[in-house]
Amino acid sequence: MELKINWDHKRCKHALCRMWLRGLSLDEVERGVVKGKKIIQKKTKLVESFHRFYSIVYDEKIYKQRNIRKIYPITVKVW
Repeated sequence: MELKINWDHKRCKHALCRMWLRGLSLDEVERGVVKGKKIIQKKTKLVESFHRFYSIVYDEKIYKQRNIRKIYPITVKVW
């Protein structure tokens, strides 16, 4: 399944600002989404992926007909 991360500035402006403040690149976020341990938040139905020293909260849509997994980043946390 192909992974696409939507970096549309309007939709994920907060995540991009948090990445810039924490010194993370787009490649590190993509690695975190692919390799990190995933937990689904019960109230909001969002996915949080933990990788190395940071976590990414994102919304995920799966399009089975096109075989695409689309990611919409919401925020980036450092722990």
